[in-house]
Amino acid sequence: MGDRSKARKLSRDADKATYLSTLPKGRIKRVLYRLHPKRVIKYWFSREGGIMALKLTGVAILAGFFLTVGLFAYFRKDLPKIRDIAGSNLGGSITYYDRTGQTVLWQDYDAVKRLPVEGNQINDYLRKATVAIEDKDYYKHGAFDTRGILRAASKDLSGGGSVQGGSTITQQFVKLNQQWTDDRTITRKVKELILAVELEREYSKADILTGYLNIAPYGGVEYGAEAAARDYFQIGAKDLSLAQSAMLAAIPQAPSYYSPYASHKYNSAVTVDTFDAGKLIGRQHYILDQMAKQGYLTQAQADEAKKVDVLASVKPQATKYQNIKAPYFVLAAKQELQQVYGKNMVQRGGLKVTTTLDMNMQTKSEELTASNLKNITRYGADESAMVAEDVQTGQIVSLVGGTDFFNADHGQDNYAAGIKIPPGSSFKPYDYATLINNNNNVGAGSVLYDSQGAIPGYPCTNKNNPKIDKTANCLWDYDFRYPGAIPLRYALGGSRNVPAIKAMLSAVPNDNSKSKVDSINKVISTASAMMSNTSDQQKNQKSYNCYSDEALTQTTQCYGASAIGDGAFLHLDDHVNGLSTLARLGNAIPRTYLLKVVDASNKTIKEYTQPKGTQVIKADTAYIVNDMASDYKASYLPGSCTDTSCTALNRGGYKFQRFNGWKFAVKTGTTNDNYDGLMTSWSSKYAVVTWVGNHTRNVALTTSMEALTEPLARGFMEYAHTDQKPVNWTQPADIKTGPAFVIRNHVALGSIEPSPTNDLYPASYTGGAKADNTSTITDKISGKAATSCTPELAKQTAYNSNAQFWNIDQFMGGNANSASSVKTSNVAVPTDDVHNCNDTKPSITLTAPNNCGSSCTITATVTQGTHALTDSAYSATPGTVTFMLAGQVINTSNVSDSPSTVSFTYSPTSSGSGALTATVVDSVLYQATSDAQTISYAAVAANPITTFSASPSKYTWSGGASPYNVIVSSSGITLCSTASGDCVPSPKVPIGTKVTVRDSSGSSLETTVSGSP
Repeated sequence: MGDRSKARKLSRDADKATYLSTLPKGRIKRVLYRLHPKRVIKYWFSREGGIMALKLTGVAILAGFFLTVGLFAYFRKDLPKIRDIAGSNLGGSITYYDRTGQTVLWQDYDAVKRLPVEGNQINDYLRKATVAIEDKDYYKHGAFDTRGILRAASKDLSGGGSVQGGSTITQQFVKLNQQWTDDRTITRKVKELILAVELEREYSKADILTGYLNIAPYGGVEYGAEAAARDYFQIGAKDLSLAQSAMLAAIPQAPSYYSPYASHKYNSAVTVDTFDAGKLIGRQHYILDQMAKQGYLTQAQADEAKKVDVLASVKPQATKYQNIKAPYFVLAAKQELQQVYGKNMVQRGGLKVTTTLDMNMQTKSEELTASNLKNITRYGADESAMVAEDVQTGQIVSLVGGTDFFNADHGQDNYAAGIKIPPGSSFKPYDYATLINNNNNVGAGSVLYDSQGAIPGYPCTNKNNPKIDKTANCLWDYDFRYPGAIPLRYALGGSRNVPAIKAMLSAVPNDNSKSKVDSINKVISTASAMMSNTSDQQKNQKSYNCYSDEALTQTTQCYGASAIGDGAFLHLDDHVNGLSTLARLGNAIPRTYLLKVVDASNKTIKEYTQPKGTQVIKADTAYIVNDMASDYKASYLPGSCTDTSCTALNRGGYKFQRFNGWKFAVKTGTTNDNYDGLMTSWSSKYAVVTWVGNHTRNVALTTSMEALTEPLARGFMEYAHTDQKPVNWTQPADIKTGPAFVIRNHVALGSIEPSPTNDLYPASYTGGAKADNTSTITDKISGKAATSCTPELAKQTAYNSNAQFWNIDQFMGGNANSASSVKTSNVAVPTDDVHNCNDTKPSITLTAPNNCGSSCTITATVTQGTHALTDSAYSATPGTVTFMLAGQVINTSNVSDSPSTVSFTYSPTSSGSGALTATVVDSVLYQATSDAQTISYAAVAANPITTFSASPSKYTWSGGASPYNVIVSSSGITLCSTASGDCVPSPKVPIGTKVTVRDSSGSSLETTVSGSP
């Protein structure tokens, strides 16, 4: 082998030497000699030329391969991988549903309105029309069309400039998916080809076409077939007709030219029309002809579709919020979506969001708000809001953020979830919860003093009414009454300001901080933890804040006024969750508007699961506060209740703490400037917060807030609990029950005294609540210790009346964190301050005949003394006049005006004589008795009813003493009343019914209805 190889090499060298000997001398002459055409042709057709051609071809192929790989790597390194053919990386609509997932609340879009759907949800006509006009060989070529590219390139070379045309549907999809502009440079084309090739390797032609149809531009903000079909024709893409499909397929080439939404006729936002209806219809007809030519339909079908006036079925472009349901709720849900997933993801869109909204409760909330609007506008308000939560899940089930979402001026201000609101007295449950939770000497029966005096923030050197005297600096109650020692139960129920601020200032045991800011901050941090706002937690912020600027952007230190909701602000949806934490017995879970979030590729990225929650206050603390807030006797609201239900009044603002066996905690709130009114209510199942005010935020309302807010809060709670089996709070096993201070004087308008002799205390309670077995003589009117000036009628023997046994008021010698074994202190025991020894008692004179006979008129004339005969401040003891004859009461009447005359007709029931007197008792239990007068009297001889006949239409009888009543014997239903001996019954009763006539003396006679009807 070696010898032959050497021989071949020697032969080649000899041939080369012979060849070189024929060449001219000199390098340049040799090059020119070789380039002679005849010699070049001869070389390339020789054996040596053929071998060289093969070598060069191989090198070129190899170089081309490496160049292609290099170019691919160079351009591919900066390109993303198209993982989602649905185009969820693009802007698109977010669809919000109610909690059932069936009712669409809103389709949200920003600059792009797009609703990705599966391929089977797009009509086949639109698929075929798109292929026919955009890429007729779509199903024949690969990712790109070589002939199309060459054709476009030749046009480009002949005309100069950038590359034109030649894009397949796959390439167009890549361009749209990557949001590339119309830049048509070689570089962008190469990148487009790279991604198109990758796309066709991973997806089928049908899937790519579906992807294209989900992102193609159809004019306006409509992207994708589904959004276009819904907006243009108000149908789904699967329901498009042939004519409609051809029209839509015509638009993507030049949306600003072919889209009807580029015309003011169809889009009110357009100022300059660019739409050409004739060109659109011409292109639509061309598409129909192309579909017939390419075999997608017959020419007859195409011609029939051309006859349809498709523009007549085009609907004007909808506004962003058109057809939105529960708008304030949905925008709050969107806000939470942005907080959880970020604005970029939400703007990208394509999500399906199932919210927590209960449509039945939302509808009821909207009805309540609408029906109450006339009520609130009468007194200066023009806005109201309400938000309700499912207590056990933290899910917001309904939210109304204003009275008119489409009001051009302020309609989209969301007072339930967007605008910060001062909560007024509705914040007080947090004060008492923090106080009880952090001290071991506090329970519902413990005492704070509702009396004016110096406390941090209120030097109290000027006790004038602050609404009249702006220099007044005492803390004041809404009714300017100060009942003194008061148990926490009645302090909360009576919505007393002084004890609430004292509760806040006493939250931290032995707080020595300036202005008690440690205690103030403890209450606010506890309230914020109870409100459990996920967004604020992420930002390490509180949900309840004070601010140094009017725009409420710069937080600052809060002070005592924040205990009563003045100068501090929150969002109502946070507030309802804080109260729900109380309802959950101290377990805080984040409130939420979202149940499920599904992305454009149908992947579930969030699904609600029941949170475990965080125990932010002890269960016994929460139970005690719930029990106090649901105590209808302690509540200052008017009205009456039993243990299972409350009686409705014919005006708003009444008690509703009981409903069909349910217990409702209720707390009202009014800011000191009367700008804001709130009412909150919660049970073990639902919680609601309601608000009324004026959108300017600076109009004082001119009536009691309770009358404006109660219809909302009560209306929702009663609706939500109708047909629900009562499941009230279960008392924790370790709660203690012990003696409590008993307040007997009237606390507030609707409160019912005395308070309980035993009350609830937390398990940690180590205080000295012991029964005060020493009897104390107290005044019924003031509730304070009786004095020598207290009238006998006003005195009562009371137990548990020495407030010092339960005093936790650090400003009055008490301690919230340790019990004193000493039963007295330097705090003076409050004494009767209603009665004075210099008071004048009322007077009364009596007028009556000496011989009354069988009937006479008796009259008393009454004049008040120092105090009114009847006084609304002492509603439990209205003035009365009592007449007595021979030691027996014969008449009692109420009396109010002074002087007053009270008369009545006396008809004796026996005969004889005796002393007649009249006694007046005024509103504060002063009494006076007239001089006695001896009179004689005789009973009327009995005159019984002797006959009684009854036909169906008339009853007749004789005898007896008028007036008469005829009743149904078996049921007592009254059929008629008269002073004569006959009457016409109403209602009429059937023949055979037994009826009875009864006179004024008690004589009666029964008969049976008979005769003709």
